[in-house]
Formats: sequence, structure tokens, C-alpha cells
Amino acid sequence: METRMLGRLWPVSALTLGGGGVGQLWGPTTRDECIATVRTAVDCGITLLDMAPAYGNGEAESVVGAAFDGRLPAGIRVTTKHRLGTPPAGEVEGNIVRSLDESLARMRLERVDLFFLHSNIIPDDYDAGAYVDRPATRWTIYIEHFIPTCERLVADGRIGAWGITGIGIPECVLAALSESSRPAAVQCITNPLDSPGELKYFAGPSRAREIIAASKKGGRRCARHPPGTGWSAYRCARPGFAAGSWCRHGLQT
Repeated sequence: METRMLGRLWPVSALTLGGGGVGQLWGPTTRDECIATVRTAVDCGITLLDMAPAYGNGEAESVVGAAFDGRLPAGIRVTTKHRLGTPPAGEVEGNIVRSLDESLARMRLERVDLFFLHSNIIPDDYDAGAYVDRPATRWTIYIEHFIPTCERLVADGRIGAWGITGIGIPECVLAALSESSRPAAVQCITNPLDSPGELKYFAGPSRAREIIAASKKGGRRCARHPPGTGWSAYRCARPGFAAGSWCRHGLQT
């Protein structure tokens, strides 16, 4: 099996086993068949298992737990996700930690290698009416609460790194990749048509190629000024701050 570096994290197999099938999202199967699928994938050289609570209401994670009973083979990496949405600010950390606890219990693990935000990021003032079946996370919640919570989880050793789902509004994904605290990985859909298909909840192109290019670069923006306020890389465009000055959040404009 060919291996490739996953960003700056670690080498993984070029093919990943996604959790949708073993979570029975694509049609009914049996738990035994799903366990056999996971074990066979690992035996054939796949080293990254991409899970989420949303894959069969925890079924995919339970399959991983049953397949290895908490003792992953050497070199196997596991991801999981959380569909945070936009809860009240004071509830975000507890919401995230509770979801992670439940995922770890199902997989019989003490940590995961990569933890993704499974809801799309949208501007604070964006009409979220299209996000009926996939609750969206507003920018301020992402910046001020999701990121700090994930960084504490990394420090505590409960997750190895954190990432985001990159099928949301392209401007928000690109903005997230320009922050000083940027995701270690972005899951985005790219194909010859550069289209996320039925997962598209926004107008305009998906800009997947731009997102992939941006994920390979660094950058810094003022985290307090969300998409739509007119700032650009290395520029805090809040009214009253001239180019070359420092904004109140400590980034030079």
C-alpha cells in the first residue's frame, strides 16, 4: 500500500477506510460483515480509519471497538468528528467533550489521532436556513470556543490534532486556513467537476482547489474579524485601524 504524508502530521495509507459503509449509511449489512471489513482493510495495508458519530448513530465507531477491542494494530490511526452546530457559547466545551467521550467509549480507546468539526462553518450573520439536516457552526463559536477547546484536548492527550470539514462556505474555510491557530487537516470534496454535489449548501463554486492549495500554506489574520468584514491576509480592516498599525487584538495590519 502506498503511503503519503497527511499534511504535517504523519504518513498514512493512500486509501482510507471511511466509516459510512460500516455505519450502514449506504444500505443494510451486518455487524459481523462490517467488523470483517475493517479487519480486512487493515490487513491489506490501510492505516487510517475515518469515523464519526453521525455514521450510523455511532455504529461505525462501535464496529471499530468490536473489531480491535481497544487494541489497535501498530501504525493504525483513527479519526472521529463532532457535529457541533452553534450551541450557546457557555455550552460549547461541554458539548464537544461529551461527544468525544462517547466516541472514545464506543471505539474502546483513550484518544483519537484526529478530531474534526463535522459541521460547516458559516459567518455570524449568515442565513442558516439551508442547514436543516447539518447544523452549521458560526464563525465566532468556531474561533472563540471550538479552537480553544480542541487545543486543550490536544494538551491533555485526548486528541492528537484537530481539523475541519471543508465542504462549507469556501470563504470561511479559506479564512480558517489563514488563522494563526489553523486546522491540521481539512476534509473537502474534490473531483473532476470540482463539486460537492448534494452536500453543497451555498451559492457559487466550491473552490476546492483553492482550499487544497491554502491547506499547504501558512498565514495569519485577526481572529476577531470574521469573513465578510473586508479583511485580507495580514490585514485587520476594522474601521479606525490604518495599514501598518496594530489592531486591539495584537495583529499588525
